[in-house]
Amino acid sequence: MKFYDRFVIVLILSVLFVACSSPDNVPAAGLRMIEVAAPDRDTPISVSLWYPTRGGGSHTEVGGNKVFQGVPTHQDADIAEGEFPVVLLAHGGLRANPHMSGWIASYLATRGFIVAQPHSPQLGPDDGQAAVAEPWLRPADLSATLTALEQDAVLNTHIKQDSIGVLGFLLGGTSALTLAGAEIDPDGYAQICDGEAAIGLDCAWFAKNGVDLHEADLSGLEHATYNPKIKVVIAVDPELTTVFTPASLSNISSPVTIINLGQPNTILPGLNASGLEGLIRDVNYKTVPDATQFSAFSECTSKGAFILQSEGDNEAICIDSGERSRAEIHRQLAEMIENTLIQSFSNN
Repeated sequence: MKFYDRFVIVLILSVLFVACSSPDNVPAAGLRMIEVAAPDRDTPISVSLWYPTRGGGSHTEVGGNKVFQGVPTHQDADIAEGEFPVVLLAHGGLRANPHMSGWIASYLATRGFIVAQPHSPQLGPDDGQAAVAEPWLRPADLSATLTALEQDAVLNTHIKQDSIGVLGFLLGGTSALTLAGAEIDPDGYAQICDGEAAIGLDCAWFAKNGVDLHEADLSGLEHATYNPKIKVVIAVDPELTTVFTPASLSNISSPVTIINLGQPNTILPGLNASGLEGLIRDVNYKTVPDATQFSAFSECTSKGAFILQSEGDNEAICIDSGERSRAEIHRQLAEMIENTLIQSFSNN
């Protein structure tokens, strides 16, 4: 075969591959809502289960409203044949929208992952006191979710038992790290709202509710949340990283990837996790310079920023720095996360 003919064939195959692998041609993920018993909570928690599907179910869109775009899904579709890696997903963003991370859950599900996202109980403006315990309750929710999947007679047959990972955003990133073995120092946690150097993102909420962390019951931090089944950890803009105990960080054996959204001068002090480099044995620290902390949220509608502004909320939730759209930033983040998972699981 002549070189020119081979070149044409390769070019055609390349175009076909790109077309077939384009997100526009990827079928929607399956989505099922289940309830899981959470030993550390008074009531069961709901869990969004995203997964590869072989068809069926009803075509629906979740997470959409006047501010945020929704994500297409196949509700209650049949799960595809085979075994798949599992990703426990925790998002610490807006509490009002349980599917704020549907963009990454759907992406991973269409690429052959089972993604399980537990939803902690909704906390309102007057629930600041209850929020104090979330740093140790949320990791327990994730472990309880994994246990429920493994004990389900059907789902268990689709789980690659040696390929379990955790992906977290904001306080969810904190949960991801604690599952790997990081431990929060109670004294350090009690000080996160002290003075001008406060790093806690919920300090204003705590103050409004009269919460003094120095007087709060922090005994829950004494119970380790380490889960030995976790093989890879990805934390995006994790909170509270400066109050992890150095000894616990040095004992983490799973590979850890930290992603900060923004540049050193734009990342909030309470989210800047660059200090974990050198403290965790196997850590890979990355940044997305033209992103913001809100880039991890769903894409906004065309009127999202205007609606937030008109209602007295922060329109920055819908604004990303730089010239790229949130969809483009999501695409980069999704690929970074997927590649990290694939590489880590292949090394098991």
